[in-house]
Formats: sequence, C-alpha cells, structure tokens
Amino acid sequence: MGRMLLCMGKYAKNPYHFESLCVNVYCVEELCWLFASNPFMITRDIMDRNLAVWLDTECGLAELGHQLLNLFNRGIQPGIFVGTILDYVNYCTPEEKKKIEDVVQSNAGLTDYERLKKQADFLLKNHRCQMALDEYDQLCRQLPESESALKPSIFHNMGTAYAELFQFGMAAKYFMRAYEMTGNKASGLQYLAAQRLGMAEGDYVAFIAEHGELHGLSLELEKLFEGAKGKFEASQDSRMLTALKIYKDEGNETSYLKEIDRIISKKKNEYRELVAG
Repeated sequence: MGRMLLCMGKYAKNPYHFESLCVNVYCVEELCWLFASNPFMITRDIMDRNLAVWLDTECGLAELGHQLLNLFNRGIQPGIFVGTILDYVNYCTPEEKKKIEDVVQSNAGLTDYERLKKQADFLLKNHRCQMALDEYDQLCRQLPESESALKPSIFHNMGTAYAELFQFGMAAKYFMRAYEMTGNKASGLQYLAAQRLGMAEGDYVAFIAEHGELHGLSLELEKLFEGAKGKFEASQDSRMLTALKIYKDEGNETSYLKEIDRIISKKKNEYRELVAG
C-alpha cells in the first residue's frame, strides 16, 4: 500500500512555470512530484527566488517560502534547496531522497548537452512530442563533434516522437539514422515497424524482398506484432470495439454513432496535445 500524504498549503490560482520543461505546477505536491520524477532538472536554474515567493503568496506556505529565501544568503547547492522543499512536505522516504541526491550528484558531471538531451527526453516521456522534437532539433544544431556519441540516442528518440505523431516516414528516417550509426537492434526493429505501418502491405513485402539484410529483423518484428495483437484482443479497448460492432449489427445507430463520436473526439484531443508547440 502506498504512503499517504497530507496536502499542504493551497492550490495556486496562478501556476509556477518551468520554461525549460514547458511545465506548469499548481501546488507544492506537484512541485515535489516534478523534482522526484525528474531529478536531472535539479540544477542552479531551479534556485529561483520567484519560486520561493510563489510558494508563499500563491500556495500559502509562508514558512517554506521564507526558509528558501534565507538559503540564498548561504550559498547553498541546488540539492539542498530542493531537499528543503521535499523535507517540508515529507514527500519522500529517506531511501527515495537518497536516490534523488545520488542522481543530482551524478548530474553535476554532465555536460550542458547531456542535460539538454535529458530535458528533451522528459518532454518525450510525457508525450509532448512536438516540443521534444523542437528540443532535439535545436540540440543537434548545437552539438559539437566532441558530443557526437549522443546522436544515435537523439535520432532514435526523434523517431519515437514522429511515430507517436503518426508521421511514419519521418520516424523511419530517424530510426534508420540511429541504426546505421550503431547497429542497435531496437533502432532497426523500430525502423522496420515505421516502414510497415507507413506502407501498403504489398509495398512492405516488396521492400523486405529487396533488402535481404533486413530479413532476420523482419521476422522478429512479426513476432512482436503478433504479441501486440494478442494483448490488444484481451484489452478493454478490444471489448469496447466488439460492443460497438454489436450496436451496429443490431441496428442501434444512435448508440453506435454517439460512442463513435465520443471516441473520435477523445482521440482528436489526444493528438492535439501531442502536436502542441
């Protein structure tokens, strides 16, 4: 059973905005979740006096706000600044806090480019695909030759973002670039998956026939597709589609069309979030 947290302060009318992550938080618990889930973001940029003022004026946490403002006069490190917030809320167990501190210490040795990549990875993880692509693209333009080892992972993740946007041609392009650079099987499988999803079946079969070097990977991909198909058939979504078919077959057009409209509306909203810039 998970730990229970007593909420502190109040829900802010005006959120605090982390520009580097394109994220708004509305309460101290959301702030703690953000830190705990993404310790890579805990750098000196986090130590903003405006954050302390926001916790005081918007969240009603005057004591915490004053504690943080006092820390600025003591030359403290980012980990201590964030740790003060986590301790005040009692958000983490000692073990969880130790893991965060370990990540913060390891992040201290990262280059600016590695931190920028982790920032883009965070956006991708949270399905802000267009924002992630913008960050990756900007990073690639800035990346010096000394940091070229980051490129395969960047290209693979760009392929993932394009695939989530259903832009399978672009996804295949970036997965292939990653695969060519490292020979990584995951990138190769994703490349073929993007090709398979973006092509007509006959075209894909012809494509595999023309590229014998990809035959082995294509067989592995088909096994993965069969496994995914089996999971879907056992899912709630599959049962919902079966119910819709029953509505249609029984001539219940009103219920059928109403549910179809609801599903389409939901998917449209989800896609708008993916492409939000």
